[in-house]
Amino acid sequence: MASRAAALVTAVTATLLPAPAQAQASIAELDRRIDQAAHQLETVVEQYNEIRLDLRHNQERAAGLSETIIELDRQLAARHDQVGQLAASNYRVNGARPVATLLSTASAEHFVDQLLIADVINRDNERTIAGLRDTRDRSEAARRAANTLIEQQLLQQGQLSATQRQIESDIRALTELRDRQQALLNRSGAAAANRSPADPLPEAATGRAASVVAFAHAQLGKPYRWGSAGPHSYDCSGLTSAAWAKAGVQLPHNARRQFGTVTRLGRAQLRPGDLIFFYRNVQHVGIYIGADQMIHAPRHGEVVRVDRIDRMPIKGYGRPG
Repeated sequence: MASRAAALVTAVTATLLPAPAQAQASIAELDRRIDQAAHQLETVVEQYNEIRLDLRHNQERAAGLSETIIELDRQLAARHDQVGQLAASNYRVNGARPVATLLSTASAEHFVDQLLIADVINRDNERTIAGLRDTRDRSEAARRAANTLIEQQLLQQGQLSATQRQIESDIRALTELRDRQQALLNRSGAAAANRSPADPLPEAATGRAASVVAFAHAQLGKPYRWGSAGPHSYDCSGLTSAAWAKAGVQLPHNARRQFGTVTRLGRAQLRPGDLIFFYRNVQHVGIYIGADQMIHAPRHGEVVRVDRIDRMPIKGYGRPG
């Protein structure tokens, strides 16, 4: 009887407190979900970075168009004045009947001279009027382009706001998963997965890449923050763009755009300072430091650190500049 009671207590306890194997299985499932949520977050962050780049580019174009429109308006006013002056001048010279004026000339030689003068005046008039039309057409085209850009900017600003809300929602979901993971670890007494970086064993960086690698090492331990390019926090493409800026190379703050600007390499060609791009749609990037290792800003809730380059699916390799 006593043994049956003990067995019942054991069974009830097992339903209340997870057994080590159950706890480990739950923790492993949470790890998987955290990885999935973190990758989804990084994908949305890189989309945000790309939209922000497009918006900034369109704002610069709009500013240039504004200056163009001001200059074209000035030219248009000047050409209007030229046309008015020519019309007044022609009226003073020929009056309302230029043909009768020419026929009233005293000599054939003078008549020919008057014809030549009239021809020159007509050509000047045509050039002036053509210039007026060309300036007017360019001014109208610039205004249409500016209006199109304004519409695009309004759309992009809406996309940025929506993407930012998505990022904030993803961060809340990821934080909740991590809190649940920590609570399960505390109840089960299991140790957290060891995510400490490998010992950095960089190869000797040369040329501009030396400053890139030195900068990346100096950022170790700084927190990941979406949309940030330093100096106190970074996302993945923010870190790589900031590092290469130290070497005088400007990279867009977006992993996919960076992949489009670099010289493509094979793995055997990798040198410290080169960039490694991850996932099929290029949603992550890190800085190679040698010995199959990289420095990168992994994801929300983590810090800039050293990792093996094969920890994520590699899309390709590239060298800026």
